[in-house]
Amino acid sequence: MKLLIVGAGIVGLSLARRLDELCIDYVMIEKSTGWSSDGAGICLPANAVAGLERLGLKDQVVAQSHQVKQVSYVKPNGKVLSSASLLDEPLSKQPFLALPRFKLLEILRQGMDEKVRFNTQVANIEQIEQGCLVTFDNELTAHFDLVVAADGINSDIRNELFSSPELDDMGVTNWRFLIDQDDSDLEPTYYLGSDNFFMRYPMPNNQVYCYAHILDDIKGKSLTDNSFGNTLANTQSGKKALLASRFSSFDEKVQQAISSIDCDTALIQGRLKSVTSREVYIGNVVLIGDALHGCPPSLQQGVGMGLEDVHCLADLLEKETNVASILHSFKAKRLKQVSWVVDESTRVIRLASKGRFWLGRVIRNIIVRVTGPANVNGWRKLLLWDKN
Repeated sequence: MKLLIVGAGIVGLSLARRLDELCIDYVMIEKSTGWSSDGAGICLPANAVAGLERLGLKDQVVAQSHQVKQVSYVKPNGKVLSSASLLDEPLSKQPFLALPRFKLLEILRQGMDEKVRFNTQVANIEQIEQGCLVTFDNELTAHFDLVVAADGINSDIRNELFSSPELDDMGVTNWRFLIDQDDSDLEPTYYLGSDNFFMRYPMPNNQVYCYAHILDDIKGKSLTDNSFGNTLANTQSGKKALLASRFSSFDEKVQQAISSIDCDTALIQGRLKSVTSREVYIGNVVLIGDALHGCPPSLQQGVGMGLEDVHCLADLLEKETNVASILHSFKAKRLKQVSWVVDESTRVIRLASKGRFWLGRVIRNIIVRVTGPANVNGWRKLLLWDKN
């Protein structure tokens, strides 16, 4: 059997490592010209750490990470609405870790330099009776038994081949960045505002991962859309000014984090979107990772779900060789869980958006007080999934 892995990110590299263990032949392509260090922080709940342990990488990741032990949802002024310990069962199955994204990628890239074809894209995929004929952008053609699209939420493969490739725009603009700040007494803290939200997450070496998002003032109009009048919002100073203005009533630690942004800060701007399709595969082409279930980071499941995809697919490849049977089993094993993660992640964003109105904010805060942090509840459910 020979596989094509499209995308050399966290999920693609993880699958390549499993295929190396199984002595399964593959080609891995990446459209970028080389390794990148893009990204800010990354949070690894227990199921993500379990997935890294199966790759034999847990100890390396732990050594580069900060372990968190508690999660708190708070009001903008810092007053606690609800907290939950991560040291209780089943959450204590694995440590909850946080580290810069590029550190995790460095670990996954070890020994992989010669196994990636950079600056390479798929130009065409022809489904044939026994696999796929893939033509690359250099006009070379090769046969593969299975094509695995691990090319992210904006997957080119999903857009080209699948019948419902569209993404659902949540109407939320977000920003991510890392700052140097004393985090000796910090545990993950989520500030729930009205139309805005801010997260402070401790990282190794006294760094803090910050995430902010704001609901758009007009549905379908991004806060950073020039036609909306925010021409400065696409510059570093404009982004900082917008954040400073919209979070001016928040706790001083949030304001300090925003004020620390300078011209050297990698301030990553994006939109919250979800994959709407529940298509898992078509012919001999299968989606994994964010290409399959990209969604808002409400449950911080990008890595966790991606690694579960990898191990599920690799385990099936180890046991049988019939691609149709493998893909049927993969869909049966993964679809219910990934659908729940996408739906729940979207529901949490919808719940947070109720804070735009006074009564909605009251109801939202009552729900948080009674039920606890939404992400912790989600992690607990996922860790008990096989027992449900």
